[in-house]
Amino acid sequence: MNWTLIVFKKEWREMLRDKRVKKAMIFGPVFSVALMLMLFGVIFSSVAKATKSSVYVVKGPRDATVTAFLGALEKAEMKVIEVDSVDAAKKGIAKGDIRLALDFGEGMENKLAKPEPFVLNAYFDPQEQKSQIALAVIEKATDASSVTILKAILKEKGVDEAFLKPLSVKRNEVKVGESHSSQFLVQLLPYFIVIWAFFGALSSASDIVSGEKERQTLETLLISPAPRNQIAIGKLLALIAASLTATTMAVLSIFVMYYLKLPFLQKVFEDGLGLTFSGLLVIIITLVPTCALFGSILLAISSFAKNTREAQTYLSQASMFVTLPAAFSQIIGFTDFAQSLAVYAIPILNTANVIRNALMGRYDVIGIAITISTGVLIASVAVWYSVKLFNRESILSRI
Repeated sequence: MNWTLIVFKKEWREMLRDKRVKKAMIFGPVFSVALMLMLFGVIFSSVAKATKSSVYVVKGPRDATVTAFLGALEKAEMKVIEVDSVDAAKKGIAKGDIRLALDFGEGMENKLAKPEPFVLNAYFDPQEQKSQIALAVIEKATDASSVTILKAILKEKGVDEAFLKPLSVKRNEVKVGESHSSQFLVQLLPYFIVIWAFFGALSSASDIVSGEKERQTLETLLISPAPRNQIAIGKLLALIAASLTATTMAVLSIFVMYYLKLPFLQKVFEDGLGLTFSGLLVIIITLVPTCALFGSILLAISSFAKNTREAQTYLSQASMFVTLPAAFSQIIGFTDFAQSLAVYAIPILNTANVIRNALMGRYDVIGIAITISTGVLIASVAVWYSVKLFNRESILSRI
């Protein structure tokens, strides 16, 4: 009789009966990832709309140059609205009705024809982010107009316009990896996938051994014909299953949000999902030992603790050692450390980094091997410790 499988089925059945565990294992990953993607989707959509917002122009004489400039803004889908005076514009900004107001003054065409520098006064609230986005659009438009005007002046004087920009940079993209994903997804998705691999099993960890101590049901299990090492392994498999379920739900929710093609998520998935079959396979083979690592550590903590409260204290402290490396994975791409083999020897961070590279279509075979080996090694030590505790009568201690 396979006692390991029997214990696993018992623990898994109890997990699925617990609403709290189901929320953390199934619904939590789905809703957190979906809400995160929707939140950033709305933010990106708002930023895109801010670049096409209304711009107010103080009434005054409009020569051909001003008319052409305003026409270019309208062509860029910015709505041009007139305001009576500068004071009226300032009052509108103070009330929040106006984000950006432009004052062309007088004689723009005459000053540029001399040539004489022309100053375009822009009024905005520096604390309003959308105002700054609209201002950036105006500044970009004026820079483009300045170049056009300068080219015309150089041509009039018989000077080659190439001297306008004697030094330039030509972009030549070198594709590295099988696919490209947006930097936003590359930074955030590894964090969520790894975090839910841990928190998916965390909700049931405090109850799986220390909880049975308090309920005094562990004694019944230990005096059964089942060998204690098989009891420990059965409980471990249940925690690993919970961890794998949670992280799988997180990955699936990403796919679902991508294939729903919601309008406000277009900016989030602008460069596609960036995940090939090879990348998905790498993520899976990396997450399995990572989930085993989390499950074994959680089992060891729950076995060591004498009661549920003590276990929860240890587990909350352990969560810090998971969230910090996972959080660092979001910015590791800005450091040289991301290219070092040493990163693959750091638990949790190595998994997040492998997932990050997989999203970009990059596969470091040596790094993946080190990541898997590190997870298996630490998991083996934690499992050995848990089995050792189960073989002691002190495992029943509740004081």
